[in-house]
This record gives sequence, structure tokens and C-alpha cells, in this order.
Amino acid sequence: MPSLRIQGLVRLANRVRRDLSHTVSVEQREQLRKLVTDSLSEVDRILAQHATRLNDLPAPTRRAYQFLAGLNFDQPALQGPGPDAPPTPGNVSLVGLASFWQRMLNRVAQPSVAEDLAKLRDSIRSAGQNIERYLQNQDISAGQLTPQSRAIRSWLLFFSEQENFDAYGAAIARATPILAAGLAAVPRFHPPLLVQFRPVPGLFRVRGGCDGTRVALPTPMITFDEEQFACVRELIFEGGRTKRQVLEAMAGETYQDVVGELDALAGVPEQAKGLFHDLAAAYERVRQSYFDGTIDRPRLTWNHTFTGRKFGHYDPITDTVMISCSLDRADVPAVALDFVMYHELLHKRLGVRWGAGRMTAHTPEFRAAEQRFAHFAEADVILKKLARAQ
Repeated sequence: MPSLRIQGLVRLANRVRRDLSHTVSVEQREQLRKLVTDSLSEVDRILAQHATRLNDLPAPTRRAYQFLAGLNFDQPALQGPGPDAPPTPGNVSLVGLASFWQRMLNRVAQPSVAEDLAKLRDSIRSAGQNIERYLQNQDISAGQLTPQSRAIRSWLLFFSEQENFDAYGAAIARATPILAAGLAAVPRFHPPLLVQFRPVPGLFRVRGGCDGTRVALPTPMITFDEEQFACVRELIFEGGRTKRQVLEAMAGETYQDVVGELDALAGVPEQAKGLFHDLAAAYERVRQSYFDGTIDRPRLTWNHTFTGRKFGHYDPITDTVMISCSLDRADVPAVALDFVMYHELLHKRLGVRWGAGRMTAHTPEFRAAEQRFAHFAEADVILKKLARAQ
């Protein structure tokens, strides 16, 4: 029997976690309590109506339900008096911004005379200024924007600068003929080719149609040279084993400089503070105990779903450690969180090994280093038990 799907429960659990991680007033806490109680009652009603058990729900939904059901709003950690919590981040969308931005991307992807490019850059700069003026007048912080609006705002501000805009145009000129040469290898992709540098999940995104092919690449790839774009072409169109070269280029200093500037322009602080645990505190404990205080701090954030087996991830491209919010629970001891933090920081310190075109992170060297965690056996038991329970 296909599992019953209940929309919005994971999103609710993350909202509750985020709000309660701040100091909230008694009134706000009671509002959250009522919201959680009513939502769980509605889920129970739906389950009964469909003669379905909680265990039949998709795993992330089931874990979100268990998290919400396990909250004790009367415990001291959730009762701190104080000012109202800051507005929930990520819920303000700038209407019309995405369509305007898409037009800009299409225009800058096509060859233009100098006069047209100057007008285009002025349009981008004007849009960035208008956004900042609007946010200021409405007393809206960048952190309150939706992820899409935040990313577009950062992109517009970055390319408002003449030097960055020129770098975009130069990257288009380098990338377009190189990538276009790969179209012949895939019959479903047709010319003309439009290349865009924009926020992209993963290494690339390709969309083909009868009117041509659009390739979207991560914004910092404007720093790539011809040889690196040739590796991207082989990766996209020719099934080549060039992922290693592309990832190594993305980990380079010039690429990471652009990543850092875009992150800074996004104006959003890292989400290290959880409901029961603080990732910054875990990082400090691990840094001092196992790295002699020498490992640079990565970006620290909780993820947005309740995973059951993968409790952490290190992304070398953005230098980010992401920890599963499944660990942000009162019954998860700090030693378990510290072990996951240690595991991910080992990835940062040791990097990866390549062989036969494949990337290996959990090398024998890594496994040996992992065993040096002082409470390895204890943490391993806790995490395995948590995985089984979820």
C-alpha cells in the first residue's frame, strides 16, 4: 500500500525548532504549544480516517511528528522570559524579482555591444539599490527573505560592481564556445546555447528544448579558465571522468573568494544555535580536544529535515558542516553531537582521495583517525540506536 503523505509537518517542525531556539515570551510559547497540539491532532485524525499507522508515513514526516510529540513546553529550556523572538526568517518574498532576474540572465548570456552591456549593468545596479531601499523602508532584514529572494539579492549586489560584471561577461565569452562544442554529443540538446552563472544546486543544470539549450552553472564558476570549462563540458555532455578536476577547481582560492563574497552579501548569519544544542559550542570542544585549536571554523548549520542515518555532511566547496536536526534533541547527549562534528571536521582536514576516477572520503587513514575520538564506542552506540529508532 502506498504511504500516506501529509504535507507541511516537516516544515512545521523546523519552524518550531527555529522559533524556540530564540528566547520567546510566555505568550509566544503558548501559541506554539497550541499550534503543535492542533497539528498533531489533525495528523492523528487523518491517520484514523485512512486506517493508517504512524509508521506507515514517509520517514521524514514520521520523524517530524515524533519530534513535535516529544516536545515538553513546560521544561525550563523552553520557558525563558524575554523579548519577542525575531521574525521567522525565510518567509518574505520579493514579488517580481525572479522574473526580472531571469530576464537579466538571458540578456547577459547573449553577445551585446558595449552600449547595451552598460545599460544592462545599470539595470542590475538599479535593481540592487531598489531592493536595499525597500528592505530599509520596510524594516526587513536579509535573513527574513526566502532563500530564492536572498540568493537573487546577493547576485544582483555582486554584479552591480563593474569589475564583477566584466568578469561575468568574460566568463560567458570563454564558456559559451567551449560548452557549445559538446551539444553534438547529445542529440536531445540543440543550439543555440545560453550559459548562465547563477545559484545552482550541484555542479550544473541543463535544460533543452526546441528553441535551444540552457546551461546553468554556479555563480563562482565565472573564475574558471578555458581548460576548466572544457572539464565542465566533458562532465555534462561527454560522460567523461572530469568531476575531480571540476571539484578541485571549485575548492580553489579564486572560486572560494567569490563564494565568500556572495555569502557575505546574502547577509544571513549561520544557523548554529539549535533548540537543545549549539553547533558552535560543539565545534569549539572538538577543535580544542582533537585539532590543537588549529582547524579553521567552517560555516555551521543544522539541516532542514529529520534524517535517520546520515547525521552530518561536510561540503568542501562552501566549507560548510551541516548537522542533522535529528540530533537537536534533549535525549541526545553532547558526546554524540561532538563525534559527528569530529567526523565532519576530519573530512575538512583530510580531504578526499581519488582513484580510477572515483572520490573516496572514508580512507583507511580517515577510519584510523576516527577511532581516536575518546568516546568513539559510546557515541557509535548512541547514533546506531538513534538510527534504528528512526
